[in-house]
Amino acid sequence: MLPLMIDSLALPITQVARLTAQKFGQQQTTPDKARQVYFNTLAVWVVKDYLSLMEIPFCLEASDCWNPIIRLCSDVADLMIPDIGRLECRPVLSATSPCVLPPDVWSDRIGYIVILIEDNHRKAQILGFTPTATRGHLPIDQLQPLESLLAHISEFMPSADTEGPLSSLCTDLGQWLNGVFDKSWQVVDHLLPPAMPEPSFQFRSAATTSTLDLYDNAICVKRAKLVQFKADKTEIPLVLIMNLLQTEADEQRMLCVQLRPAGDHPSLPENLILRVLDHQRNTFLEAQSRSADNYLQLEFSGRTGEQFHVDLEQCNQSISEMFVI
Repeated sequence: MLPLMIDSLALPITQVARLTAQKFGQQQTTPDKARQVYFNTLAVWVVKDYLSLMEIPFCLEASDCWNPIIRLCSDVADLMIPDIGRLECRPVLSATSPCVLPPDVWSDRIGYIVILIEDNHRKAQILGFTPTATRGHLPIDQLQPLESLLAHISEFMPSADTEGPLSSLCTDLGQWLNGVFDKSWQVVDHLLPPAMPEPSFQFRSAATTSTLDLYDNAICVKRAKLVQFKADKTEIPLVLIMNLLQTEADEQRMLCVQLRPAGDHPSLPENLILRVLDHQRNTFLEAQSRSADNYLQLEFSGRTGEQFHVDLEQCNQSISEMFVI
């Protein structure tokens, strides 16, 4: 097994991905070309799975690597992001050697992402991203973290008012302390009545001190976001509330994530899971609603620059939000 690189993201390579890569490889005329297409296809599939997790749209069918004629004639591993451009997904088998960039991919790319394929072809590590590359090779140690990819993609959006998964790829909570907020994050009272009675709640904490005990000596910023969650083919409006607290003497920031029903719904859907995950999407906090719960809450702490995700999940439905502290 290959060692996990710092700031890399480990993802499984599914059986469907391997079978597809084998199928594309078998269509080639030489063993070397078959091997090239096989690993290119695995790399594209891994990035596809990552974009799915981030709720970023893509189109395999519009990608050159999915065209059998272009695949036969060129060394390409692109993934088309609609209305934005092609993201090149280059596979490597060693993290110590530069990533080779063939002439076919020197232009017409919005960026380059490097994927380390493990020996058994069942796992991969996304090593990083760069918006530009020197012709011929790409040094691994010069790659930027995946947060840079998300920020780079958001720059291609036509306006700040665009709605959808790309309109707010990553919420920078540090900007909240400077009074800068995305339009989707509103004052809590605008989404919930201020006189709303204290609800029942589930509680888990990863912090040594409750954020509720820090209100007197901390800078506190609170914002809410309306999300539409589908349950049994019915859209249920929910309010996701983020509390950020910063003390003057502590570099750590305390966070409290709350989830409440919106509109006329008196309680949350039963078995709705509120989950907090780290930058590699490993779960470290989780709460689940019961039949009469109208409140879920999770508390934790983190340092400036750390990334985390908040997921809402029930059965096969899920919503994900990404944050940087």
